[in-house]
Amino acid sequence: MNNQQEENNQQQQSVEKQTEQQSQEQGSEVTFTDDQQEAINKMIAEKVAKERAKAEAEAQKKQQQAEKDKQDAVKKAEERAKMSADERAKAEQKDREEALTKKMAELERQTHEFQTKNMLLDKGISTDLLPLVMGANDDETSQRLDLLNQYVDKKIQEATEKLMAGKKAPSAGNSGSSVVATGDNPWSKQGWNLTKQQQLLTTNPEEAQQMIAQANPQGFYIGRN
Repeated sequence: MNNQQEENNQQQQSVEKQTEQQSQEQGSEVTFTDDQQEAINKMIAEKVAKERAKAEAEAQKKQQQAEKDKQDAVKKAEERAKMSADERAKAEQKDREEALTKKMAELERQTHEFQTKNMLLDKGISTDLLPLVMGANDDETSQRLDLLNQYVDKKIQEATEKLMAGKKAPSAGNSGSSVVATGDNPWSKQGWNLTKQQQLLTTNPEEAQQMIAQANPQGFYIGRN
């Protein structure tokens, strides 16, 4: 309990120090009304209470796990003490095999995660979507990626058609448009990137329109070639 109390006090001091530093960064002459100070104090107290509850929950979880591990170890030791030398050797061999199986499963998971990230990057999709598309195996992941790719393609096509509606698509050679290197154009075959397409359509539709026209001089459909 003493350690927990000390940790809670350190958390509160840390929050108060951060608040003080933020106030100093805003200017040395910063002052607050009583109501503002009360609101700040309340905010700090709520944040400290939230962090304290989180820390206590994590500490309790670790303590429970440690107690369980201890009990399991004692139980295993008692069981092994009753075994013959041959039985004990077999039990220890089983422990080693189970540990190896667990280690191999974790290695396989990490490898699959790495492969999934590469698949996302190849399709020009942010790796933030990894939890959404990562399946139990490569085939399932590939199927999920294809579905996601089709959905995003459809949404980008709809946004592009809306952008181009009622407008004459500028030709790639139009002197009023800037020429973008093929590898930098997210609508080109070489530079295809769904994430960049979405960003450009949202932040700079005029530039997106020029890139679409440059990548597709014969028309403005922007599906992957």
